[in-house]
Amino acid sequence: MKLFERLPDSVMVGRKRVKVDLEFRNVLQMLETIQRDDLMPEAREWNAARCVCRRPIKGTLKAVRELLFPEAQKGSGRRVMSFEQDADLIRAAFRQVYGINLWKDKLHWMEFVELLHGIPEGTRFSDTISIRTREMPEPTKYNAKEREWLAKAKAAVALKLTEKEIEDNYQRGVQNVFDALLPFAKEVKQCQTEELSLKSPQTDEKHTQA
Repeated sequence: MKLFERLPDSVMVGRKRVKVDLEFRNVLQMLETIQRDDLMPEAREWNAARCVCRRPIKGTLKAVRELLFPEAQKGSGRRVMSFEQDADLIRAAFRQVYGINLWKDKLHWMEFVELLHGIPEGTRFSDTISIRTREMPEPTKYNAKEREWLAKAKAAVALKLTEKEIEDNYQRGVQNVFDALLPFAKEVKQCQTEELSLKSPQTDEKHTQA
């Protein structure tokens, strides 16, 4: 956003402007609702929209997501932060750096995200993200202790996988096994075809003699 722009409090749905409350807690509840598997798609969309809008109309959720997450479809890298699992670290960092009490203070989602991105080094939150994103160095005869420390540090701050991530990893593993076996299956099929083609003339000759 440009410095002279105001924080948005409405979205355009078709030709209608719809009032929304984009306080960061409301948006986090919206994101959580979107991930629920116990609701039908229509109910999930309606309940998610209700988190940020008292009287949503069809298309409200889509408009809010496009406003708040315009780059969401472009990047699908690994997850390095969780609003749920890192909640205590985020609250502590906001209190330490900005003097903001996230238990009580209200922030627009865009303001919250800007401040979150601006958290400097020297907080447990930034240290945790640094460990998660640090690449493991290639092994040498000099860095065994460094690699051991980093492996333990990564394990200590690793994010727990969600049920969806576990399912996706399982499906990905099944697909990898299938992809690995596919060339072998093709090779076996080709060998069987060649074997049958070699046997065919002999079978025809026996039928002729009979």
